Amino acid sequence: MLELKDYSIAYNGNKIITYENIEIKDREFIGLSGSSGCGKTSLLDSLFGIDFKGKISYTKAELFHKDLNSIGKEKYNYLSYCPQFCQDALNPKITLKNHVQLLLRSNNIGYNEDEICSMLEGLSLEKDLLNYYPYMMSGGQKQRAAIMLCVLKKPRLLVLDEPSSALDLITTKIIADFLNKIRNQTSIIIVSHNYDFLMKLCDRVIKL
Repeated sequence: MLELKDYSIAYNGNKIITYENIEIKDREFIGLSGSSGCGKTSLLDSLFGIDFKGKISYTKAELFHKDLNSIGKEKYNYLSYCPQFCQDALNPKITLKNHVQLLLRSNNIGYNEDEICSMLEGLSLEKDLLNYYPYMMSGGQKQRAAIMLCVLKKPRLLVLDEPSSALDLITTKIIADFLNKIRNQTSIIIVSHNYDFLMKLCDRVIKL
C-alpha cells in the first residue's frame, strides 16, 4: 500500500530530512511517532498534502502500488487526509449536514442516514449536531466531525495527523475507540507524539 526507500525531503535553506525505509501493507493500522521536529508532519505533507512546498527524492516511493509522482491527484480518490487542526477547515457558512451531503455527492456515495447516525453515535456526537454550523460546535466536536467526514468517504487509506492534539482524555478515548472499531475497514496511519497511546492502539509503531 505504501513503500518508501531512501526517501528524503529538502526545503529552501538546505534543510534536509531523511527517513528510514518504510513499508505499510493493506489494512494495517500504523502509528508514526517521534520527537518534535523529527519530520512526522513533513512526511505526511510530502506524501498526501495538496500544496507541499518542499522537494522530495527517493529510490522508491509507491502509493497504492503506483509511483508517487505518477499517481498525482488520483491518490485523492482513494485516501482521506486529516491534517493537524483540520477542524478549522470546516466551511463556517454551511451546516455539518451540508458538509456531509457535499462530500458524499462529490464521491458518488449515497446518503445513508442509518450509517451516518451510527457514525455519530460511535463518536459520541448527537444527531442534532448535523444542523449545527461550525461556530456552534466545540473544538472536540469539530475534530470528531472532521474525522467522521474522512471516514464517510470510505477511503482505502485514512491518514490522521495528531487527531488528539489539544483534546481532553475523554474525547481522545472516544476517537481511539472509534478508530478501533473501523480498523478492519481500511488502512490507517496515525501520527502522535504520544508513543504509549500509539502502542495501545496500533498494530505496530514506526519511530521516526
